[in-house]
Amino acid sequence: MSIENYIEKFAAAVASPYNEAHRRKARGQKVIGWLLSDVPEELIHAAGAFPVGILGSNSNIRLADTHLQVWACSLMRSSLEMGLRGDLDFLDGILIPHTCDTTRMMVGIWRKNCKTPYIENFLMPRQVDRPSARKYLIEELARLKTNLEQQTGEVITEEKIRASIRIFNENRRLLRQMFEIHTNHPELITSRQAYTIIKAAMYMDKEEHNQLLRELIKEMEQISVKASIQASSKIRLVISGGVWEPPEIMDLIEESGGVVVGDDLLTGARYMGPDATEDGDPLEALADRQLRKIPFGGYDNQEYERRRFLVDLIHKSKAQGMIFLHLKFCEPENYDYNDMHEALDSAGIPNMRIETEFTNPSLGQIKTRLEAFIEMIGGDLFE
Repeated sequence: MSIENYIEKFAAAVASPYNEAHRRKARGQKVIGWLLSDVPEELIHAAGAFPVGILGSNSNIRLADTHLQVWACSLMRSSLEMGLRGDLDFLDGILIPHTCDTTRMMVGIWRKNCKTPYIENFLMPRQVDRPSARKYLIEELARLKTNLEQQTGEVITEEKIRASIRIFNENRRLLRQMFEIHTNHPELITSRQAYTIIKAAMYMDKEEHNQLLRELIKEMEQISVKASIQASSKIRLVISGGVWEPPEIMDLIEESGGVVVGDDLLTGARYMGPDATEDGDPLEALADRQLRKIPFGGYDNQEYERRRFLVDLIHKSKAQGMIFLHLKFCEPENYDYNDMHEALDSAGIPNMRIETEFTNPSLGQIKTRLEAFIEMIGGDLFE
């Protein structure tokens, strides 16, 4: 198959995100959703259930506004809207991590108003560099494991968790390999296509996704070796935020002369790594993986502050600027922004902030601002 054919398969999974979940449900397999990408999918998979991401929708929000304030972020409001409308009635359960005040409230609201049989939170340590964080997280994962066993009727053995870890580690390694090829040869696949492949992993069967990724990477490597690809003239950019919404944002960046070569998104780099250790105690491996994740606005890591991480990411990815892509009313990102902005300014790194929503984004205004920002960086480079 051509690269375009593979992209079409991944794009189809994102366009109809719950087709595979419905197929699994029809075969009698339990389906458990997760809200935000800090939930350990490996435990769901090891319990014999199918894990699927719940990542909001672009439909109008009506029902959710009677339960969540309108100043809650549209990712949470639109996800709750799906639950209230009955769009997620196929779920046997949903796991919601405590990443901010809004997600803390979501568990109670979901339990009271949605039909999902099993609703549980995942309580992560807020200060990940404290000595007590690892012990606490291992115990929280053990609690979640027991909970999942009770809900699915399956005993989650250590070997089952290790087998799941191996599958998910391979998926993350392949995603990172694909993205590296994209950053080196942005003419092969666009930024939106690269992030669509990552997002598809949140909806598809992991082993099927792995197989398609292996074949796609092989095709990309063959073309990059054979073709005489000129060095890209696009402005290399890093995106910082929660999720890449609206999806058209990637198209607008490319149309304006940019290419995304790095990020710290929940639906991007934070999902792709790091890997979990494949030997030893599997709950300890999952805890260590969580604690090694890249910095995020919801957690405090004084040993490697987020502002320093973002500056390092710019240099490592050889980017020429950063775009802060923030969902309106996202508390962690809004709280962090001033410090991040000042750190980038001090390092002489061009940056801009775009505020978006899942519904009714002002794409025309966003495009105008992106064009001006990317043109400014390009002009500075050639002065």
